[in-house]
Amino acid sequence: MKDQSGFCSVELASAGLDYSRILVPIAMSASCQASLAFTQRLSRETKAQLLLLHAVQLNIAGEERGIPRIRLLKQCLNRAELELGRLAQTLDESIEFDIVVQAGRPATVILETSKQRCVDAIVMCTHGVRGWLRWLHRNTAEEVARSASCAVWLVSPGRSENSLNLTVVDRAPVLVGT
Repeated sequence: MKDQSGFCSVELASAGLDYSRILVPIAMSASCQASLAFTQRLSRETKAQLLLLHAVQLNIAGEERGIPRIRLLKQCLNRAELELGRLAQTLDESIEFDIVVQAGRPATVILETSKQRCVDAIVMCTHGVRGWLRWLHRNTAEEVARSASCAVWLVSPGRSENSLNLTVVDRAPVLVGT
């Protein structure tokens, strides 16, 4: 059975999820729309606040060469905040959210923000790159999933237009009886 968003209907709240704050790193790409739609649903069912995060990373050097890096960084941060604000306007009115824009390497910013804001889960999109191509560039989602101290939901595009793949990495402690 599919819900209004086209996703297979699964009762997430009955799965024992008790999230109060969910971090949603947004890469400003089309593939992030699927993760945001899924995250809205997760937020509605768990009554969690969303933290929409964008990390701005400038890969340039050379203020000594006349490149105004500080000004450029401020412009990028302001632009990202405007874009996240527009994206937040598309959220369901019942969802509480906050916008966070920081400068730095994306994986580092995501992990630091998750600790500073005491998030219960991170929901982020992956670009669905598989095979040898994924070794050609740094994989932020993989690094976050390996290093985060909370649950990480990785949302990647499925094979068809209305499908997606979910991978959940949960760091919850396992109690073993003695």
